[in-house]
Amino acid sequence: MRSFISLLEAAVVAAGSPVASDDGKGYERAQAVCSFLENTGLNGNCSVDAGQTIIEVSLAGQYDSPADCPKVVDMLRAHGFQLGPNWELRIKASIKDEPEVMECGLAPVKQ
Repeated sequence: MRSFISLLEAAVVAAGSPVASDDGKGYERAQAVCSFLENTGLNGNCSVDAGQTIIEVSLAGQYDSPADCPKVVDMLRAHGFQLGPNWELRIKASIKDEPEVMECGLAPVKQ
């Protein structure tokens, strides 16, 4: 079994920083997040629902523990990804043979 966060952390280190969109368009930025996650070797798929302002990551395989959604968001922010206040990240995975969904906001951190 494995942890999603440890896989993502290793992939982020290997992939380096992505080019983040700075055009202010949330959909394009959300697509950039999916591309980044897929380029890190994501075992699953990533999709964007612009109408509901959700980035959904569906993981293949079995995991020991749920993804730490806020930690994933912090890593995305650290790599230059900033989306609007209404965007959310949804991670679907099988944790010890049980389906789980984790959600967290992607709003920029208020200074």
